[in-house]
Amino acid sequence: MNLGLRTEFLGAWTDGDCHIGNIESDLTKSGTYPFIYPSCVNKLGVSGLTGNASGSTFKNSVSTGWGPRIGFAWDMMGRHTTTVRGGYGIYYVREDVGAVDQLSFQSPFIPIVFFGQTPGFTMSDFFTGTPATNPNAVPAAGTLSGAWLPCLAQLTSFPDTNGAATYGGCTGPGVNSTQNLFVLEVPRHFVVPNTQQWNLTVQRELGGHWVLEAGYVGTRGIHLRETRDAIQSVNASPTNPFTVTDASNNTYTITTNTFANAIARTPTPGLNGYSGYQIFANDAYSIYHALQATVSRRWGANYFQAAYTFSKNIDATSTGNTAFNTAYNDQSNINASRGISDFNRPHRLAVSYAYDIPLFAHATGAKKAAFGGWQVSGVTIFQNGLPFSIFDSGAGTAFLGQGSTPLLGASLAPGASIASGLSSGDIHSRVANGYLNPAAFTPVPYYYYPTTAPGQCAIPTGPDPSGNTCVTGFGDLGRNIYHGPFQQNWDVSFLKHFKIGERQDVRFAADFFNLWNHTNFGDPAVTDIEAGSSFGKILQTNGNPRLIQFSLRWAF
Repeated sequence: MNLGLRTEFLGAWTDGDCHIGNIESDLTKSGTYPFIYPSCVNKLGVSGLTGNASGSTFKNSVSTGWGPRIGFAWDMMGRHTTTVRGGYGIYYVREDVGAVDQLSFQSPFIPIVFFGQTPGFTMSDFFTGTPATNPNAVPAAGTLSGAWLPCLAQLTSFPDTNGAATYGGCTGPGVNSTQNLFVLEVPRHFVVPNTQQWNLTVQRELGGHWVLEAGYVGTRGIHLRETRDAIQSVNASPTNPFTVTDASNNTYTITTNTFANAIARTPTPGLNGYSGYQIFANDAYSIYHALQATVSRRWGANYFQAAYTFSKNIDATSTGNTAFNTAYNDQSNINASRGISDFNRPHRLAVSYAYDIPLFAHATGAKKAAFGGWQVSGVTIFQNGLPFSIFDSGAGTAFLGQGSTPLLGASLAPGASIASGLSSGDIHSRVANGYLNPAAFTPVPYYYYPTTAPGQCAIPTGPDPSGNTCVTGFGDLGRNIYHGPFQQNWDVSFLKHFKIGERQDVRFAADFFNLWNHTNFGDPAVTDIEAGSSFGKILQTNGNPRLIQFSLRWAF
C-alpha cells in the first residue's frame, strides 16, 4: 500500500508592464464601475486610468491544491495468480495562458473594437488623426490614450413603439456609441483546475502464459476553463417582464423580445451582453467512466494482446479555445452545454501482436537466408465514430448576437425522435442518400412577440405586422447526440533481419497501412439544419487509403 499527500502553491500571473485589466460584470447591478485595474496603473500617467486591485486583478493571489495519493496491490490467496489493484489521486495543472490572454486584451492596452454600429463609420477612421483630433483614433505605437478607457453605455430612451433602444453618453462597451468595445472577463477568484482519478482492477493468470485483466477506471475534472456569454439577453414576456431604467431615471417594462431591445435586456446595466462580452470562466467539468479489459499472452519474442474499452465521457466543453464561445445553446447556464465529449468512442477494441514465423526456421543456406527468420506484427482497431451535434445557425437571436457562437442546437420535428433522426440501411447507401433523416429535424421557429402572446412569423426573416423584427429561441436538441459510422483499420508489417558477419545487420521491412483498403467514412460534413440539400450527408472519409512502404536499415 502507498499513501501520500502532495500540496502545491500556485500563484496567479501578473504583468511587469502593468498592461493588464479585468471586469467584474456583476458590479454594474449595484451601479459600481466594473472595470478592474491593478494599483500599478496609477504610475502609467494615463489620464483617468486608476486602479486599486492586486497585480493579477484577482482577489486571491495563490491557489492551494491538496493532492492525496492512495494505491494498493493485493495478492489474493497468496498464490501469485490473482491480484487486485486500486488507486486514487487528485492532480493539479498550472493554469494555461488563456486567462492571461483575456486579461491582456483590455482597453486601453489592447482594445477589441466593433465599429459597425455607428452609421458611416469605417475601419479607416481608426487611423485618421490622433486621439486629440479624432476620438476614434488609435494611439501611436507604444503609447496609451485615455480616449480608449472603457465606460458604461447609458440607455437614453425607447424612441418608438417597437422597442428600439437608444444608447449614448460615452465611448464604451455599449451600442450606437462611437466605440463599441468587446470586453473580456476572468472570474476574480483564482482557482486551479484539477483532476481526480481512480481505478480498481483484477489481474488473473489463466495458464499457458495467458493473462486476463479487467477493471473500472474513472476520472473527474473540475474548475476547467470555458468561454461563453454569461450576460446574454434575458427572456422577457408578459408573464416574466424585464424592467430597465434609462439615464434620465425613467423606468421601462419590457415584455417582448426583439432585435431592437436585445441590449436593453442585458442583465448587467451598461454592458453589451448581446454581442460585446465574453467570460473565460472556470466552472466547466468532465466525468469519465470505463470498463477496461485486456487479454494477453507472451512467449519468447512473441506476444498477443487484445484490449477492449467500454466507456462514456461527459463534459461541459471539450475544447480550451480562448477566442470563441464554447458553450452550447443557453450561455447563461453552463449545464445547458452538458453532453457527450467530442472525442467519446463508447466501444473500442485494439488488437496488437508480434510473431516470429517458424517456416524454414531450420533451413540452411540460401533457403534460410531468403525465407527463414521473418516476423509479422500489426495493430487492428475497431471503434465507434466520433459524436456530432445537429445545429441551427439561425437559433438564439433573441438572446445572442448572430454569429457570436456556432454552437446552437436545432429542434426535433413534431412526432420525431432522436432515433428516427438516423437513416437506415447499409452504410454505402446511407452515404449516397444521407446519414441523417432531414424530416426528423426542424429549424428553431422565428417568432414575433406582441404583448398578448407569441405568434409565428409569416415571413421568417421579416418583421411582424407591428414592425417588430422576428427573433428565435433555442432548440431542444442537446450536444453530441449522434455518433458517426463505425470504423476499423488494419496495419501489418513484415520484418526480416539479414546478418552480415558478426557486426553488421540489414533490416528489411514491408509495412501495409490499412491493409484491406477498407473505407472509413467520417461524420456528416454539414449538420446545420439551415444548410438545405447538403444537410446530413457524408462527404469525406476518415484515415488513409492503403499505403505500402518498403524500407532497408543498415546497422554497423
